[in-house]
Amino acid sequence: MMRRNLLLLLMLFVADALAQPGTVRLTPVRDLRLQAQPLEIPARFRGLIQPQTVNLPAGFRAKVFYIGRLNKPRFLAWSPDSVLHVANYNSGEILALPDRDRDGVADTAMVAASGFTIPHDVKFYKGDMYVAEERRVWRLRDLNRDGIYEQRSVFIDNIAEGATQPGGGHRTRTLAFDETRRKVYLSIGSLCNVCREEFRAVVEEYNDDGTGKRIFASGIRNAVGLTIHPRTGRLWATNNGSDQQGNDIPPEWIDLVRDGGFYGYPFAHSNQVYFDFSRGGDYQALLPITAADSAKVRRMVQPAALVQAHSAPMAMTFTNNSFPNEFRRGAFVAFRGSWNRTPATGYKVVYLDFDNDMDTTANVVADFLTGFMTDSSRAQPARWARPVGLEVDWRGNLYVGSDESTNAIFIISPSSTANTGKDRRSELDFRLDQNYPNPFNPVTTITYSLPATSFVTLRVFDMFGREVVKLVDEKQIAGTYQTIFNGVAMASGVYFYRLTARSARGEFSDTRKMMLLK
Repeated sequence: MMRRNLLLLLMLFVADALAQPGTVRLTPVRDLRLQAQPLEIPARFRGLIQPQTVNLPAGFRAKVFYIGRLNKPRFLAWSPDSVLHVANYNSGEILALPDRDRDGVADTAMVAASGFTIPHDVKFYKGDMYVAEERRVWRLRDLNRDGIYEQRSVFIDNIAEGATQPGGGHRTRTLAFDETRRKVYLSIGSLCNVCREEFRAVVEEYNDDGTGKRIFASGIRNAVGLTIHPRTGRLWATNNGSDQQGNDIPPEWIDLVRDGGFYGYPFAHSNQVYFDFSRGGDYQALLPITAADSAKVRRMVQPAALVQAHSAPMAMTFTNNSFPNEFRRGAFVAFRGSWNRTPATGYKVVYLDFDNDMDTTANVVADFLTGFMTDSSRAQPARWARPVGLEVDWRGNLYVGSDESTNAIFIISPSSTANTGKDRRSELDFRLDQNYPNPFNPVTTITYSLPATSFVTLRVFDMFGREVVKLVDEKQIAGTYQTIFNGVAMASGVYFYRLTARSARGEFSDTRKMMLLK
């Protein structure tokens, strides 16, 4: 027993030592025992894609959601009316892909907006559409609500103005909107592999009217993925590291983006680990390393996740309670894949597991969707797709966009709904969950489930039974829903929230208590 306890203490000591500054501690890898299965190709898409095989955990299936008008599709976003949109990079369009009957196949592809220059990202905020180009961000409005966003204005102009070269290099720009704090975040990739530069390799923050620009975080070589955690409101990013340091340096990172944070570029990686400056002329050109450079590097902390170098992480999306239990506390990340590593790596979607929403250290990284790469022996591997864009819905589905080899969007569904048309929502019961976080300040999330179409009201009351706000008052189809409650204008104290749902099955009502602490 004593020997066993000593061994456990030694393991804890080693794990702690590996997390210290100046070390590389990769996130542990978990094997989900993926199973090979054919990609389902709906009849309308046959002939547009060859039969393929993918690998997924038991209980999931993959199907083509849409293929056709896509020309290098990049990031995905849901509009306020729950229509999936995609930024069509090479054609300068934003496509709407409605699935009105929810059969897991897009009904059509409609051009919601066009005339852009290499649009990489599309977002929706307070009913408007935002499109990110290399040098500007557009705001668009659908005045007659026909799905076509006909009115546009420049929201952010002259991105990276003041840089030695504002354009070129890493050309994609990604947006994230923080509705609670009314802020907008914009990632601007570096010009080069590594170099000293200003106004690039940063994440900028703006007010939600486009004013108040400031550098929020720096030393971020190319944060292609940028997202707000839907329940905590924290900003997260995925970073594409530099080249010419070998097959395994630097590891790619996924992490919180902290106000004032420095993330290493161009001097260091991982947790204060300096590059080998003898490798390549662009690294040598960084010398000498000054005291100011070293002070920046000392501000680095261990990222939430460190994964295989050259994986090229793209979009990141957090899961929700409609997914199976083992996938409810984490995030999916798309790895577009390497171009100069032998053997090649990436070309897959991984799952990062956390203890809870507030956790900032991933327990493990696990391959979730593979099979896109068929031969990894070459630096330019044999592959039939490269995953980039990701989104999830409230029916337990994951949407994956591929922008090369095959231009398509796939839907990954629980097996029970993939082919038969059976909706997992029918297996739900009426349920009102405890809000999270609780206590909260000032934002919390309320989750509830409906087994059938119902007229739903969700109200918040104070301790005296007075209604404070009505969060929901509408007819909703079966499913699991989340509603954000913002108590920014309210006093600290105990509040109650009550769900009432009337359906053909009868009336359901439940009340729970929450605490606002300021």
